[in-house]
Formats: sequence, C-alpha cells, structure tokens
Amino acid sequence: MPRSLPSTRTVALLILLVVGSTFSFAFHATTGSATITYEATSVEPGENPELVTRATSNVTDLEERLSDTPAQYQVPIRTAVATGSYNGTLQPELHIVIEDVRTPYVWYNGSYYAWTISTKEETTNATIQMERTNPETVFSTVARPVSEAPSEVRTAIESGTTTASIVEQGLYQQDGTYYVVAPEYEGALGTQLASVAIGFLLTPVGRGYVAVALGLLGYRYREPTRARLLTVRRAAAIAALAIPIALGATALFESGSPTRFVTGPTTAVVVATGLVAGVLAAQRRWLLLVGVTVGIGLFATAALSAVIGLVGLVFGPLAVCLGLLTGVIPFGYGYWFARTSSVNPQN
Repeated sequence: MPRSLPSTRTVALLILLVVGSTFSFAFHATTGSATITYEATSVEPGENPELVTRATSNVTDLEERLSDTPAQYQVPIRTAVATGSYNGTLQPELHIVIEDVRTPYVWYNGSYYAWTISTKEETTNATIQMERTNPETVFSTVARPVSEAPSEVRTAIESGTTTASIVEQGLYQQDGTYYVVAPEYEGALGTQLASVAIGFLLTPVGRGYVAVALGLLGYRYREPTRARLLTVRRAAAIAALAIPIALGATALFESGSPTRFVTGPTTAVVVATGLVAGVLAAQRRWLLLVGVTVGIGLFATAALSAVIGLVGLVFGPLAVCLGLLTGVIPFGYGYWFARTSSVNPQN
C-alpha cells in the first residue's frame, strides 16, 4: 500500500519545529557573521572633518548636533564663538542637545574649537567655553600612535581595509601621516548591533516554538486520529517543556554569564505559554486567560529580578511583551488544537 502523506496539522507542526530550530541559533548566526569592513583613510589636519568626528570619540561634530535646532536657540553658541564664552540660560531645545557634549574639541562653522561646558543640576543654566584651535593641535592631541594600536588597526593602515567584528576606530598617526580608521559606511556598526540584538531576542523565542512543536507532535503520535487534542493541562505541560529545552540548549551551545540559564528559559516559557492562552480562548475561559497572562508576567519579572536585581523589574515586563508578541504563533496553534467545552476540556 502507498504510504499516506502527513496531515495538514502534522505538516504545520513540522514547519513550526523547523522555524523554532532556526530561531534557536539566531544569536550564534548573527554573532558568527557579524563582521564589518573598516577602511583606513589618510587625512591632513583640517581635511574631512565629518569623517574625523565620526571616527574619534574626542571630537564632536557640533554642526551636526545642532542641525535640527532652530537658529534662534543657537545664540549662546554664537556668543561663545565670538567672545570665547557664554554664561547664562539655555533654551530647553538647545540644552537637551549639547548638555552631554563632553569631548575636549568640537567642529563648528568650519573650524575646530576647544570645548568645555558645565551645567547646573535641575536647571538650564550653563557655562560654555569655546576657543578656536588649529587642526594640527587637535590632530596631534587626539591621534594615537599606530605602533600602540591593535593588530586589526595596523592591518587596516597597511592594506587599506580590514574585516573584523570590532575594530578600535579612531584617528591614528604614523611617521607624520594621519589615518582615520572607520567602518566602510556610517551605519555599519549600528546594523551589526541591531542584527545581534535581534538574534539575541529570537533565540529564546525559537526554543519556545521548539517546545510547542515537540509537545504537540508527541500528543499527535499518541492520539493520531484526534484533531483537537489539547486541554489546558496538556498545553501547560507543553509550555513547561520550554524550560528544560532552553536550559539544555544553553548548556550545550552557549557560555558566559550564568544569568543566561534564567533569562533564556524564562523568555522561552513565556512564549510557549501562548499555547495555553490559545486553548483558553478557544474554550471562552476569559477570566482564566487573564489570570494566566498576569501570572506569567509576574513569574518572568520575579525570575529575572532574582538574578539581575532591580533591573529585572524593567526587563521582566519587556520579556513579557516579547512573549506576547511572538507568542501569537503558539496562541494560534493552541486555538487550532484545543478541545472545546463540549468535549470535556478539563481532561
């Protein structure tokens, strides 16, 4: 007899298993491939200030900072440029833009300036000092010797480019020549950090999906002819399966802080609890649905607070929000596989 094809429900579970397994290694994939091409550009003092200010942490592009600030609020800056200093009140629109500029130099209106700012707490009063400085002074002060730079920086300067996950960008000097080492394009580092962050978030989500897929496949194997096989009790057992799966994956594939053994499994079980929510919604048990949602939120917050302290009071709700968003998939499976109240949902 010809072998029968898998049912639609079984195929859907296998797809969830594949997606969950892929997500489970998202962090490893993003960190493993997170490389950026860095370029070393030769510059003379005064040349290419946009590139210099972007690469070094000791010079701020004040023009770029003020680009969205209306001209009438920039009077204190123009006063400091003209007289060397300004002491008085800043409009909030200016204060919020420059209060954290603590670099020794700034680039403004085509010139470099030595820069200091002191602000008074809980007020918008400030003292600003700006003294025009020649580019040679800025470069000689800010630049670091190539001989003392990391090997990746020396490689970039010798060959023009280098590819690595992180390179100490900045202004470097060798034999009287200055080089700016910076990512090939401006948003490269931000893109890399964003991809790693997404991978970090998707990893526990994937492990929650794996738990849901394996648990439902297990019940499908036991009761292959039953389409709606989920009860609240069974859904809760499957959600709890996310904890050992996440713990095992963390132990096998990850290293580092022990907090990962709490943060990952906590997020994974929050995601998998969407399965329970789906069953409760299918059975129209709204009060219990609210109770489960609040309960899993308190569980996540308490678990994270226990290992990372008061910060967990912030990351706990964030983990719950992530679980609610990504738990829509398990919620759909829970709703699809749920026994309705007419078929004894309590068993």
